[in-house]
Amino acid sequence: MKKKTRRKLFVFISTLVIIGAAAAGIYFFLNQTKSPTVSVYFFKGSSLVAVKRTIGADEAPLNKALHALLQGPDLKEAGRGIISEIPSGTKILGIKAEKKLATINFNDKLELYGGGAAKIQGIIAQIVYTATSIKGINKVWIWVNGKKEVVLGGEGLVLDRPLSRRDIRY
Repeated sequence: MKKKTRRKLFVFISTLVIIGAAAAGIYFFLNQTKSPTVSVYFFKGSSLVAVKRTIGADEAPLNKALHALLQGPDLKEAGRGIISEIPSGTKILGIKAEKKLATINFNDKLELYGGGAAKIQGIIAQIVYTATSIKGINKVWIWVNGKKEVVLGGEGLVLDRPLSRRDIRY
């Protein structure tokens, strides 16, 4: 009888060890430390699409996202038909974030988009969606060369206030 009891005890303890090891493995697999990412918005056809960019521990998410936006799609993304409407040569002169508002000051290259109303709406959508993908940012105020009121395009799109995703509707 002692042998049967010891054997049952051995099987019981072995089963507990196996279950514990499996549970620990699953826990560590699900809780692996992943590199943080930000979403950057580009176009595929007429649809706005988000792509991920990895950020370093010392990088501010809003700064990383906006600079990645200006860099445009990578080669793999471009090969899949992903494009940016942001004009070439556009640079950020300043970024300020406070009270759920991001104020982004661009150089005047932002105004050199060479297209109609749909193109300028695409540019604004990319900027607003990228900035508001950052936790804590709900609105974006777009400035050009320090001007708080900017008129873009022949249609005269006036940017004189912060914009949210609801204002853009993409």
